[in-house]
Amino acid sequence: MDLLNRYRRVEGFNVTLHTRYRFNFDGGRTCGFIRVIGGEPGGDEEDYELYMEVLECGLTPEKVDEAEERVVREIREGRIDVSL
Repeated sequence: MDLLNRYRRVEGFNVTLHTRYRFNFDGGRTCGFIRVIGGEPGGDEEDYELYMEVLECGLTPEKVDEAEERVVREIREGRIDVSL
């Protein structure tokens, strides 16, 4: 797998995580991101980005998963504000 492009709903919140990461690539500073989108992507309304975190190059699939889990945890704990 060279490219991860994953959408994940966060239960209990009206948000979706969009994780995109390019493995085995050295793009300089960043190779991907985790975005928190209000609602569901591809719905009737335009995607509304509530939060974005860039991911450095050289991460393993496990490290990308850990970063995604941390963002979910911070949403649940209220450290990332997802209120509209």
